Amino acid sequence: MGIDGDELPGDACPVAADGPFRLTVDGETFMVTIRPDEDNVYDYEWETGPNPYGFSSSVRVAGDPNAVIPPQSVDNHRSAIRNFLDLINPETGYIGD
Repeated sequence: MGIDGDELPGDACPVAADGPFRLTVDGETFMVTIRPDEDNVYDYEWETGPNPYGFSSSVRVAGDPNAVIPPQSVDNHRSAIRNFLDLINPETGYIGD
């Protein structure tokens, strides 16, 4: 896995050691980086956006800070990106403008 190959299949579950990877969602390209020092924390850089913008997300289990959480699938990452894009004002390229 990594940024130089074909786009990963939806059921792939990359981990930090695999390196960053690109996803194209609804015509927009994002670089996804999994933080190696924080389990289940993901950074998304919007490469094709009108502004230098992105977001981070994390997965936690309520009530159990020590729960083991499996890596997120590429389909889960696509869903997170779509949720982000739904918040973007198409005229300004920012959230809430």
